Amino acid sequence: MIEAVLFDLDGTVANTNELIYESFKRMFKEMMNLEVPDEVIYGFFGEPLQYSLSKYADDTKEMMAAFRAFNESNHDHMIKSFDGVKEALEMLKNANIKLGIVTSKREHMAKRSLGVLGLLDYFDVIVTPECTKEHKPNAEPLLKACELLGGINPKNTLMVGDSVFDIKCGNNAGATSVAVSYTVIDPLVIKEAEPDYYIDDLRELIELIRTLNEKSTKAV
Repeated sequence: MIEAVLFDLDGTVANTNELIYESFKRMFKEMMNLEVPDEVIYGFFGEPLQYSLSKYADDTKEMMAAFRAFNESNHDHMIKSFDGVKEALEMLKNANIKLGIVTSKREHMAKRSLGVLGLLDYFDVIVTPECTKEHKPNAEPLLKACELLGGINPKNTLMVGDSVFDIKCGNNAGATSVAVSYTVIDPLVIKEAEPDYYIDDLRELIELIRTLNEKSTKAV
C-alpha cells in the first residue's frame, strides 16, 4: 500500500528550470569563458552542484559562489509553479498520504522555494544534502525520508522526479519511481533510468495510488 509520496523539488514541484539554466550559463561564461551545450547543462539538473562543477575544476568554491550569487539574487522573481501542483498536494493530503521533498538543493533554499510558492506547509519532511552522507542517485536520501516519516517501508512510497538522479534514487531504495513528462531532460535519457511510471501532471498521482493500492489489496 502506498503511504507516502516523495518529490524532487526543482523541475518537479517548482519550475526553476530557467533559473538553474541561466545560473549555469552565466557562471561558466564569467568564470571560464565556456559555452557549455544546453544538453550538458540539463544533465546537471538534479545533481548536487559540487558534483556537477567538479567535472570542470578541482577547487569549485569560486564557481559555486558565482552560481549561487546569480541564483539567489534572481530566485524569487524567476521561480514559478507548475500547473496543478497545489491541487495535487491537497488531493494527496486529503487521502491521508504523507508528503516529502527529497532534493539536492540546500535546506534554506529548498524552504525558500517552497515558501515563495506557498507550498511549504504541505510537506511532512524535507530531505536535503545536509541530511545525508550520500546523495541522489544513492538510495540514502529516500531512506532518510522514510525514517523521518516514522519508519515507512520504502516499498510503500512513490519517488516522483524529473531527472535520472530522482528515478535511480527511487529504484535503488526499492520505491516505485515516477517520472514527470514535463522534464527538460532528454526523454530517452530518462527512459534509460527505467522509471516504473510516467505522468504528465502531478494530479494524476491520486489515481495512480488508487490503482496500485487496489492491486496490493487483491494480491493479499
